[in-house]
Amino acid sequence: MAKQSNPSSLYQIRTKLQRFGLLALVMAAFGLMLLGKADTILVEKGRILFNDIATPVLALLSKPAETMSGFIGNIHELVSIRQENNRLREENRRLNMVKLETERLRKESAYLSALLNYVPPPEAVSVSARVIADTGNSFAQSLIAFIGTKQNIKKGDVVLTGDGLVGRIASVGVNAARILLITDINSRVPVKIEPIDVPAILTGDNTEYPQLISFPNNVRVSVGDRITTSGLAGVYPAGLPVGTVISVNDGVVKVRPFVNRNHLEVVRIVDYGLSGLIADPKCETVLP
Repeated sequence: MAKQSNPSSLYQIRTKLQRFGLLALVMAAFGLMLLGKADTILVEKGRILFNDIATPVLALLSKPAETMSGFIGNIHELVSIRQENNRLREENRRLNMVKLETERLRKESAYLSALLNYVPPPEAVSVSARVIADTGNSFAQSLIAFIGTKQNIKKGDVVLTGDGLVGRIASVGVNAARILLITDINSRVPVKIEPIDVPAILTGDNTEYPQLISFPNNVRVSVGDRITTSGLAGVYPAGLPVGTVISVNDGVVKVRPFVNRNHLEVVRIVDYGLSGLIADPKCETVLP
């Protein structure tokens, strides 16, 4: 006769299986939770590790691009600066030209105004001329004026400005005339020491300051004395301003001319109808 199963034993077995299954499910869920957490941490750590490795490489690779971009930007900036410099340089050149031209016109206007200050006597014939060259050196003191026989200029004519005596015409051609300055070693100008009304001769020595000679030894000449033409010998008319005494040393009297040869641009040439020209062999040459 077959042995029958005990219902109580079956119930116990089923209960244990249920408990084991529930525990297995809990453990599986917990395991899954740990696995998910572990995966998240690993992914994050991997991301951080990748960034740590990739960032320096990316930074290194990006530098040439940045450098090239900065280099191109610098080139554009340099080109712009150079263009601006060229523009400013050209503008400065134009302004300098305008300034020079304005200064030239101002000087010419001043010279012409100064020339108007001197009014020659009615019998004198005068004409203005432009100085085009200074041929002075240590052996001669002369200027070239753009004027000649076409304007009836002749040897011996007096040359002056509104400031005073310049010299006289030494030689003349068709279109040019040579002016012998009062500072030339061949120049002799009969003058008068105004304060004491004593005649003398102003002689050039090829320096900036001519000398006074041929006056009495007992005459006291002082610095600041004014010198004018005396009119003697019929070379120059009387009363033309010449200069002032600047030094008196051991009998050597130096005179500073009123006219500065370095600033001469326009002169007035006057024919006073005088015939007492002092002979000067060097002045006989006629300009071509």
